Amino acid sequence: MIFVKLNNDNAKKFAKLIDITKGKYKSPSKKLQKWIDDELISNPTNLNIQVARDIKRDLKKILIATPKSLESIINTFKSNGHQDRIYDSNTEELTQFGQQLKTIFNYKGFRESKKAIWFADSLTIKSCATCNTQYTLKTSQVNKIKLLFHLDHYFPKSVYPYLSLSYYNLIPCCASCNMSKSNKPFTLIQNIHPYVESFHDIAKFRLEETSLADFLIDPNNNQDKIKYNVEIRAKYFGNNIFEKKLENYVREFRINEQYEQFKDIASETYLRSRYYHKKRRNEVRDFFKDSGINIDDELFRRFILGNYHQDKDLLKRPLAKFMKDLGEDLNIF
Repeated sequence: MIFVKLNNDNAKKFAKLIDITKGKYKSPSKKLQKWIDDELISNPTNLNIQVARDIKRDLKKILIATPKSLESIINTFKSNGHQDRIYDSNTEELTQFGQQLKTIFNYKGFRESKKAIWFADSLTIKSCATCNTQYTLKTSQVNKIKLLFHLDHYFPKSVYPYLSLSYYNLIPCCASCNMSKSNKPFTLIQNIHPYVESFHDIAKFRLEETSLADFLIDPNNNQDKIKYNVEIRAKYFGNNIFEKKLENYVREFRINEQYEQFKDIASETYLRSRYYHKKRRNEVRDFFKDSGINIDDELFRRFILGNYHQDKDLLKRPLAKFMKDLGEDLNIF
């Protein structure tokens, strides 16, 4: 997962947008109140009424809560018995009341609304925040904009339907990552959360030198001989918590399997490192300068690498982290 910066102003705008009945998507607080009013008439002793009241009262807090606050909300719901009224841990399914909450929050309706487009635009992310191998794009179809990517619920909506629209619980990702995680319950102590930490900060891709020698014997046919490893960075080496987080991340999202299909990218990056030695880079700079084309250092490095290379830009294009790591490993700059 690549780090995504917290933006509490956008989270507050999102919460306000969600709780306004406009277009096809209706306000959750109004639907919660209607459910409460109906139950008070038909079944006034229903203990779920208090759960619904607490959710309605804390709706804004739930919608804008940071990952750590979301986990705190979950723990509170578990300790006061609310979670047991929403989710049956024996059958591993939502209770009837949990299903009603799922309908009230209506994630599917949100996905089909303009509010989902606003959410996507607020993030300014162009690649999967989980694996960084695929684009996260929108498409226009006859005056209708549609999301082409998934939103993974770090805390699954099948267990916590009241968190199904929490701003920091919606992780923009590709279909592969969303299906890989599915409904697995993650925790901040065991799993990476992109709003808390980053796979990029914790680990790096590194090519095996012997495999590069095998590749150079016949570059046109031997790119499959290239091998790489995912290595934890030195500052986290021996840290059991981060080593476990990395292990869980690589396994749950099949990182090794996903990146096996990009050996051609690795081979091209390696060839660039051989071609763009210092003298050649200076020649390219002189070419642009003599042509009257002004290119700053950032764009020049991106041109040489073939992708973004600054940490803040890794979600602007797929494989940016992979290529940045390989570029650094090969001293391409």
